[in-house]
Amino acid sequence: MSKDSYTYIDTPENLIQTCEQLKRCTVLAVDTEFHRETTYYPEFALLQIYGNGQCWIIDPITLKDLTPLWDVLCDPNILKVFHAARQDMEIILKESGKLPLPLFDSQVAAALLGLGQQIGFGNLVQRIAKKELAKQESFSDWMSRPLRQKQLEYAADDVIWLMPIYQHLSERLEARGRLAWLDEEQAKLCDIATYQEDNDALLWRVKGVNKLKGHALAVLRELAGWRETQAKQRNLPRRRLIADEPLLEIARRDELNSDILKRLRGLPQGVVRRFGDDLIRIWKKGKSIPEEQWPKPHRRSHHTTGTDLRLELLDTLLRLKAEAGDISGSILSSKSELADLASWGKQRKLPEPDIACLKGWRRDLVGDDLLHLLYGKISLRIDPDSGNPVIETLEKS
Repeated sequence: MSKDSYTYIDTPENLIQTCEQLKRCTVLAVDTEFHRETTYYPEFALLQIYGNGQCWIIDPITLKDLTPLWDVLCDPNILKVFHAARQDMEIILKESGKLPLPLFDSQVAAALLGLGQQIGFGNLVQRIAKKELAKQESFSDWMSRPLRQKQLEYAADDVIWLMPIYQHLSERLEARGRLAWLDEEQAKLCDIATYQEDNDALLWRVKGVNKLKGHALAVLRELAGWRETQAKQRNLPRRRLIADEPLLEIARRDELNSDILKRLRGLPQGVVRRFGDDLIRIWKKGKSIPEEQWPKPHRRSHHTTGTDLRLELLDTLLRLKAEAGDISGSILSSKSELADLASWGKQRKLPEPDIACLKGWRRDLVGDDLLHLLYGKISLRIDPDSGNPVIETLEKS
């Protein structure tokens, strides 16, 4: 690709002119470049957009006010196409206060067409367009200026090739009647609550949390919430502020004071001097939480007798349905959820388990048949001609 294939935007005047052109597009391919190694929030370095046969590379470091751009990207009449949209959405939400809806995530779409559950963009382009994208700039320093031409060409490719990928995937989804599936799968991405984690969610992300129970979990929840707030305020990775291991050690303590904090392994003395009083205060707050408000650990499944045998049958049926539907079995159900269903099959008078394969499009594709197998309404047998397992509907008695 030559530098004539894109337009670099780094002045307010050019940004306004670009946004006027973007407003005339009905579909925009969008990507961002960012760094996140030393900060809590992604460092926003570049935004690439492609629409109506043109590519623009917009410099958010040079341009301090991107309001005209956010107005376009958040226009509900323009479809925004991303690949693996989560972090791009997070950046745009932080910068604009809004989500760029509606959207089309090509990684999600590819999974629904059997191309892999988390396929990378380069692999997707190679499989669909037979084009191998350059990889040399994957770990470039996007924050430094000026950017090199090779970097800009690499960035432009990510949206120039995203548009034909979107067209190919959307046509295949429509032909197979799966556009509604895409809406279901993207619902979480489109929910602003997805990007606003509460303390309970933060608690279960602490490495080693399964080692604690009872009151210690209540203390750890308070500590994890406090750490998150401090990390945001200082724009530091949470584990760079305080690592998970000392946080666990503080939570399990029956007593805590400044002398104990100074002797804790993994807790730098600078952290003790700066945050020691806060840690003791938060520890005391957690200790004062009554038992009925303690976090409840995720219950381990205790499977019924015969679960393993039922699981083998369910798994075989799942794989047959996945093959017939040209979709990955792993996107239909996890092994653990399928095991829960197999266990439930012993005691079917209980409510159905709350698992993904019994909801929405998954239920239509495979969930009902899994239940029918457990209820003895269908069976699996070996076809004598092909030697392969097949699904057979049993006659009603």
